[in-house]
Formats: sequence, C-alpha cells, structure tokens
Amino acid sequence: MVMTMRKNKGIIIELTALLDVIFIMLFWMMINVQEGSTKVREDADSRIAQAQAEVEQIRAETDEKLESMREQADSEIKKAQERAEHLNRDAAANQQALENFGKGLMLTINLRYSPGGELIVTNGDNELARTAVTSESDVYSAVSQAITKAGIASEDVVLCAFVYDGSRALFRDVSEISDAVNRLGKSYKNFYCTFINTAR
Repeated sequence: MVMTMRKNKGIIIELTALLDVIFIMLFWMMINVQEGSTKVREDADSRIAQAQAEVEQIRAETDEKLESMREQADSEIKKAQERAEHLNRDAAANQQALENFGKGLMLTINLRYSPGGELIVTNGDNELARTAVTSESDVYSAVSQAITKAGIASEDVVLCAFVYDGSRALFRDVSEISDAVNRLGKSYKNFYCTFINTAR
C-alpha cells in the first residue's frame, strides 16, 4: 500500500486591508491632534487677549486714580497757600491795628443801651445816632449810618464796645443788638465788638 504525503500549506494573511485600517486610524489621529492644537492655540490667544484687556483696564483705572489724586493734592496745596496768604494778611492787619491803637488812630464806636430802651451810637464824645431797639434791621441800619457818618471805610479797623446794664436791659433788645453787631462783622471785615455788662 502506497501512502502519499500531503504538504501543509501555510495560512496566508492578507495585510492590505489591515494597513488601510491602520493608515485611516493614523490619519484620523493626526486630524484630531491638529484640531486639538488649533483649539488650544485659539484658547491661549483668547486668554492672552483677555489678560491684555484686563491689564489695559487696570492701567487706565490706575492712571485715572493717580490723576485724581494729583488734582486733589494740587487743590489742597492751593487751599493751603490761600490760607497762608489769608493768615499773613490778617496778621498784617492785626499788626497795623495794634500800631494804630498805640498811636491813638483807632476809630472807636460805643453802643450804649439807655434805660429807656434806646441804642445810642457815639464816637468819643460825639453822638452819631440814636434809635429805638425795635428790630435787628433797624439797629443794623442805624449803626451802619453812624459808621458811615464817622467816615469809616469797610477796610478800616473798628473797635466797638456795647455797654448795657444787664439788670435793666431786656433780653430781646440785647439779642437784637447782638444779631445786628454780628451782621456788621460780615460787612466790615476788621470790625471787632465786645459786650460789657455793667451789672456784673
């Protein structure tokens, strides 16, 4: 009996389809990587632009605050200089007033409240005005006319003494005269008045 031997043929694997699949997967991965890097780049550019905008905004706000602080500082310096100038002028006026007082050149206005309820305005021995104390306006008008009659200008230094008997004077009359004197102090910047109660 004759036996015949068969040759085993090896299994042949077709790689073409497998290579196609691998190339497709590689191509797909490359596209995804490219899209991902593009998105990352866009996100990075967006964040950079946002950061730059925030920096510009902070810089603008800082510049605005610095400008405001500079203007405020300049204003405070100007006010301080004006106050210093006013102090110098006031000091000079007070010095001049003291010198004039020492030389006997000071104009003095005496406001005397009579028992009958009248206000008598005198300059030395000269009677300048006499008025009934009916209202603050009447007192102010009478004293203003007396000051004008005495030849006192608004820049002159005026010493005023309001003399009254507190035990007899009405509180209302004293208040009216006090208000009129305070009002005169606004019209004459160098107007100084003292209140003398002879009852004390």
